[in-house]
Amino acid sequence: MNSSGHLSVSDNAARPMAKAKRGRPKKVVNGENGNGATPRPQAAVGTLTRTKSLLAAALKVWELKQRGLGS
Repeated sequence: MNSSGHLSVSDNAARPMAKAKRGRPKKVVNGENGNGATPRPQAAVGTLTRTKSLLAAALKVWELKQRGLGS
């Protein structure tokens, strides 16, 4: 207590904590990428295999956007 008869307020009590974000916890699956398939090792940078896979991924994104399913 201080001289006025009131309790002093600590820093923790003066500043309220931020609310914890709520959400669905992510499932953790060891050795899998979420769809049941084991992850493949990525091709080295600059190889034709990597270029093809990147083009295929870009095409998939473009197709989803054309259908209105992408963001």
